[in-house]
Amino acid sequence: MPEPISPDYLRKTQNIVASVPVGPWEPTSNDYGLPDSCGPISYLECFDGTVQQPVIQFVQHAREALPRYVGEVSRQANEIKLLKATIEQMRTADRGARHGR
Repeated sequence: MPEPISPDYLRKTQNIVASVPVGPWEPTSNDYGLPDSCGPISYLECFDGTVQQPVIQFVQHAREALPRYVGEVSRQANEIKLLKATIEQMRTADRGARHGR
């Protein structure tokens, strides 16, 4: 199982995602009509369309999906922090009520 995402790793990922050119990234064909690149990603070493097309589709999807996933992780981390604080406040209030405070 992967390690939990630390706040530093999340911040690093957000910075990397923010620095990438905005999509959508459409495939660009080479002189032979084969997909050669997608956005800033080049596929010059891959001439097999059966391998190349799924990779291009992955890159296109990842460019849009990764920022959404990173945003959701960040939102959930903030929500967890707030929920933990609320639980601790409730525990403190309960301890105070039990001790007559």
